[in-house]
Amino acid sequence: MAHHVDGAQVVIADLSICIPTFDRARLLSTCLAHLAGFADRSFELVVGDNASADDTPAVLDAFRDRLPGLVVVRHAENIGYLRNMDALLRRASRRYAYILSDDDLVFEDALQLATSVLDASPQVVAVVGGYLSVRTLDPALRIDYASAIARVIPRGGQAAVLADTAVADGHPVLRRDAFARHCAYRERVNLIPLYCELLDHGDVVAVDRPFFQHLTNADSLTSRMAEPWFIDMVNADLEMALSNARDGAAAAGLEPARQKLLPVIYFQAARMSALTGDANAAWFFLRRLGAVAGLPDDLALHCERHFAHDLLCTRVARIAADAAFPVLWVADADPVTACVAAHVARGPGAPRVVAGDAPPQGALALCHRFDATTEAVRAAPHRIALAELFAQYRLVRHPARLVVGADGRVDVNPDAAEHAALMAAPSAAFARLLAPYSEVAPASQEAAA
Repeated sequence: MAHHVDGAQVVIADLSICIPTFDRARLLSTCLAHLAGFADRSFELVVGDNASADDTPAVLDAFRDRLPGLVVVRHAENIGYLRNMDALLRRASRRYAYILSDDDLVFEDALQLATSVLDASPQVVAVVGGYLSVRTLDPALRIDYASAIARVIPRGGQAAVLADTAVADGHPVLRRDAFARHCAYRERVNLIPLYCELLDHGDVVAVDRPFFQHLTNADSLTSRMAEPWFIDMVNADLEMALSNARDGAAAAGLEPARQKLLPVIYFQAARMSALTGDANAAWFFLRRLGAVAGLPDDLALHCERHFAHDLLCTRVARIAADAAFPVLWVADADPVTACVAAHVARGPGAPRVVAGDAPPQGALALCHRFDATTEAVRAAPHRIALAELFAQYRLVRHPARLVVGADGRVDVNPDAAEHAALMAAPSAAFARLLAPYSEVAPASQEAAA
């Protein structure tokens, strides 16, 4: 099923574009300027201001003449992004409605294509495309939809959405009446439940072209994947999507869908943790990723090397602080022990670090390996061996040794030559894990600037 766009004939006067926003005046201004540049500005634009404390009201006032269909709903308090979106779709007045994030740019031709499909096919309740995830928005970018292929997911086809959850990875252009009567933006982090609700009442058309540019930024929902509530809501979304399933095929797809979705979530959660400098959380999600999908050796080995220093230093510091050890006794002359002790000593509230042949009273003994220590260390009532501590953080079972690298940090050297070769070679997965997510500062940083 292919639809072709003729910009001279297809207009979007029947469309309400709904933008929820909160304290992101600069991003909202870019989004509105892009919409104001459309050849057809006959659409309704409903903006939900979630009680912003920045320049958002002034930005909206500045665009009233350029966007004649602008309707502003300003909430007296921040009601959350989900209630904001739900309110906008219910305030919208045109036949079709579309949620657009304030940090994204939608393609005018995509909206024309979607409304033309809805006009021509009364049984279709929603049209969705993909998106381009970018670190810099390009207002001049256009997409050619002349050869776009549109796949129809027929009414009752919830199983197809679970088999390919990427279909539900963006807001659809939907029939507003169908949403108002049968759907809602409830507590969720993805859109799978919405699509399953829509499929109870009509067909969904998925187009194989991007409908918008998504700006990766530190204030986006995606950047919060490492937070426990996000992981819980991913599972809740899948379960809610099937809570009213009318056939066994959809219900049977729950676990396969979960197994496909969780590796993506866990990898991105590890990435977000790494980018914020939380080595322990990154390790936590890598272990979970390994449990549900396995970790390839090249990724696991590079991650062990990258995170080992921070994991060991953070853990030793926490043990000392949480168990109220005022003194950390460096119990051997090993460079790895000295390296970790030196870094622990620099932290806030750090224990006093001492060396010597015997531990002071009430000290926590720190050594590299128990099997290479003195009798005094083995007799110490409280002790940590870094090799054993590192074993708790291993992502692979391959033998390896802790050493001090040229940068003065703890490093990991695999024993086997083939594993050393993997460590020496680049890893595409590891590069993706550490790739910068955004060039855009969070709103809180913008306000402080």
